[in-house]
Amino acid sequence: MITTIGKKHLKLFVIGLAACFSFCIQTGFAQPLQTITNKKDILIGEQVQLTIKATLPEQSAGLVKWLVLPDTIPHFDIVSAGKIDTVRFKDDSKNFKQVITFTSFDSGRWVFPSLPVLFTGKAGQAPVTFNTDSFYVNVSYSPSDSTNQLRDIKPIIKVSVTDYFWYYIIGGGILVLLIAFLLYRYFKKAKKTKPVASVSKLSPINEAMQELDKLSHYDLHNAIEIKQFHITLATIFKNYLGRKSQFNFTNETTGDLLISIKNNNLHQEDIGKLATALRCTDAVKFAKYLPMPDESMDCLQKIKETFRVIEHLKSLSN
Repeated sequence: MITTIGKKHLKLFVIGLAACFSFCIQTGFAQPLQTITNKKDILIGEQVQLTIKATLPEQSAGLVKWLVLPDTIPHFDIVSAGKIDTVRFKDDSKNFKQVITFTSFDSGRWVFPSLPVLFTGKAGQAPVTFNTDSFYVNVSYSPSDSTNQLRDIKPIIKVSVTDYFWYYIIGGGILVLLIAFLLYRYFKKAKKTKPVASVSKLSPINEAMQELDKLSHYDLHNAIEIKQFHITLATIFKNYLGRKSQFNFTNETTGDLLISIKNNNLHQEDIGKLATALRCTDAVKFAKYLPMPDESMDCLQKIKETFRVIEHLKSLSN
């Protein structure tokens, strides 16, 4: 049995339904908006995608003003609002679509409000406003861990320690062997390239005198032969002294030769004469000095006298 209050509520519902049906008949099309959300229960800071679609089947129907997002929405933050995509079909129907992404940082159960969209009706009729559906969004924190267990941010990684001691020993040994090999090659090569004095069957003095006699064939008026004369003279003296002392004087300087000659117990006067001859050969060789012929022959005689003095002192010692 229906009570009086129940009858009143039923009457209001029927009147409202009739009014809505009459409004749709007058405007020419039913609710064209469709509101879709991908989720309604989120954690704080999690994003929600709201998709709003509008379908206009009648050719005469059109869009006057698409929804405008307010500057602020209580408890919600708009992340991004995509572009409005419009698709026209062969039967002249049109489809509008927009995706809005929002989030919330307030825990609770909040209402995302409806948004108005303005459409045209049939010819001669005023524009009609439709609203998107409002909906609740539950915003909560992530569930707390009730196990009370401590958890590391990252699992413990086992670290293997490598002992490089023997690597260092082996590397050091290889380095020492390499250095020793390079030194061996260096000294072996230096020994091979060291000039070897030619062995003569003549005695040192006879060989020296024979070579000095050959110098008489040089033209001491010719600059080239003068230089060659003095170079050969110095070489003969070094070879003689080297054979006498069993030492190679090829690369020795005049100063070194004079120091070595003192070991033969020569008088200071004899050493002075030898020094004069050797310094003259150095001047010709390095300073491009061109002595007169008699000066060159004087150098030759001083060398010969030095040979005779050395040989005389040797015979006295024996």
